[in-house]
Amino acid sequence: MDAWDALHQGTGREGFDSPERFDLTSLPKLTRREPARGPARFEHRSLVRPYARTGGRTRPGQDLQLESLVTTSERGRRYLGAATTVQRFICDLCVEVRSVAEVAAYSRLPLNVAKVIVDDLAAAGAVEIQQPGMLLTDRSSRDFMTRILDGLRAL
Repeated sequence: MDAWDALHQGTGREGFDSPERFDLTSLPKLTRREPARGPARFEHRSLVRPYARTGGRTRPGQDLQLESLVTTSERGRRYLGAATTVQRFICDLCVEVRSVAEVAAYSRLPLNVAKVIVDDLAAAGAVEIQQPGMLLTDRSSRDFMTRILDGLRAL
């Protein structure tokens, strides 16, 4: 056997991927997926860099802390002042009170980018921001801190 024949001889596995080998008459079993817990996550489909979404700005106009609370206003519920899909997602997300850290985690944006976008929404009147100032002995604040930790872990 010369080199040409050795190179072009079969491997004995030609029928391995043949469709006749598989039973194609039965339908596949569909598994039921559990509904997602918590709000839906924003899926980025564009190739735009996150800082391009903020016009190159890396800092918000006001000092937003990690635990600052964000709530959608009446204007934001009608998407007034929310021009982009990310801004609309944040308006939908903050119908329930969320921290800036949670907004960044759920929208899958870097923290500073989320701060700039939230600040833009606040300037347009689409969201309201409450700066922190709470007692850690209160039960509701413990729940809040647990939510902050969950948001940070999701980053």
